[in-house]
Amino acid sequence: MTENQSGEEKKQYDYSFDYIQGKLEGKKDSYGMLMKEIIRAGICTECGTCAAVCPVLEWDPLVGQPKLIGKCTGCGICYNQCPRTITDPIQLMGEFKTGYVGNTNIPEVIGGQDGGSITSLLCYLFDEHLIDAAVVTMKDPKNPWHPIAQIITTKEDAIKASGSIYCHSQTVEALMDAIRQDYRSIAFVGTPCNIDAVDKMMSSPAGMLKYFMRAHVLKIGLFCMDSFAPEAIYSFFRKEGIDLSKVEKMDISKGKFHIYYDSKAEPVKSYTIKELDKFKSSSCNFCTDLTAENSDISVGSVGSGPKKNTVFARSGIGTEIIEDAAKKGYLTIEPFNAINLNAVLFLAKLKKVSQYNIQKRKVFIVKDSEEEPRITTKPESDQTPVSPAFGTRKALSVSKTINEATKILNISLTNSLGQVLEDIKIRIVSIEELFEKRPWITTIKELFPYETIEIGYPLEVEDGEIKYENVLVEASTEEYGKIFSKTFKLEPTEKKQLK
Repeated sequence: MTENQSGEEKKQYDYSFDYIQGKLEGKKDSYGMLMKEIIRAGICTECGTCAAVCPVLEWDPLVGQPKLIGKCTGCGICYNQCPRTITDPIQLMGEFKTGYVGNTNIPEVIGGQDGGSITSLLCYLFDEHLIDAAVVTMKDPKNPWHPIAQIITTKEDAIKASGSIYCHSQTVEALMDAIRQDYRSIAFVGTPCNIDAVDKMMSSPAGMLKYFMRAHVLKIGLFCMDSFAPEAIYSFFRKEGIDLSKVEKMDISKGKFHIYYDSKAEPVKSYTIKELDKFKSSSCNFCTDLTAENSDISVGSVGSGPKKNTVFARSGIGTEIIEDAAKKGYLTIEPFNAINLNAVLFLAKLKKVSQYNIQKRKVFIVKDSEEEPRITTKPESDQTPVSPAFGTRKALSVSKTINEATKILNISLTNSLGQVLEDIKIRIVSIEELFEKRPWITTIKELFPYETIEIGYPLEVEDGEIKYENVLVEASTEEYGKIFSKTFKLEPTEKKQLK
């Protein structure tokens, strides 16, 4: 037993709680965040750890969640000890040896994308003959702002390749081509997903020996929050009146996506990231790596301020390259500090917890809405002209189920194209011999990539039983014409299987 300053006796364990609370005091992680991010998000494991470590929390077995029995001080102990939260810096951004804030000293690169640190490092590596080639992503000259992976071999090529394209690029294929061309030392620049692929290939015993014993690969990773599907986001930009051939620069800063016709002037258009969320690649919903944790050097613009980069050296060779490049004047580096780190940790946390927030979006028909509904259904009164749309590409995936109780044929439509489909007219009609009957039209204002929407079609009933018919489902848009057409045969045997 021990006495505190007021003379009151406290048990030994009470002091351990006080110590932990003192260590966490002032942090924003609190009971409110626990409720918002864990309890209400439906990912609580009901382990009771939060109530076990906090003296003002008690587990409520009826509701299956913690409840306050005293005043919350905002110490954050409940949030930090929860097994579903990710708060440790190493878990959030991976291990690294040293952190820097860097910016280029190369005149041709100054004023380019953020701090130009990657271009500066590539210039240094070429000048010092430390690499024979580099794999980078450049703008496709035949298709404005679409990415194309390239093998470059000179400092001049590195300067031409500077700038960011916020779309997936098949850089691993270019890397394998470089190795086949007998380049022995290669710098590979890629997003976290591509860095992960190369890291796995380098450590995998499954047939990769003859490649990676022949070449050393320096992995330079880019910070990446999201990547956008080019066919989706560029279609949107064109509809907004943006001429991609005139765009000199795109960048993301302070939660906004900026587009510039003149890189030195104000952006011609800016969008919040939330506005463009529907255009991001579906794979980004599953990615939890912001900072390219498996790279030798990680570079991004988070937490570094304007015209600078956050740079992490994750390996010994990465550290030496950064510091020697700075010593020889290719870039300026300064020590990383807590303010910079907090910004990175905040975004890294958003990326990590995305693994808990993946839900299949499913939208049902809503009737009698005061606002203009996203989906409208009515008897057919007009026909949509038919024309070829995507050739062999499959725009919609369609499946069906029968609800025997309601005598409804449920049609599930999934956008499998990878870009937003707008103003889709779904035509469903029963076929009896050569005649159509009971045509029904459903109009969908927009269907996002890989989103599923379910619509219902009432089946004909005789004497309380479903009449087995052939049902034709067609889909068309004003922009592309017919994009789907299939006749589904409803048989008694199928009905039994679907029960």
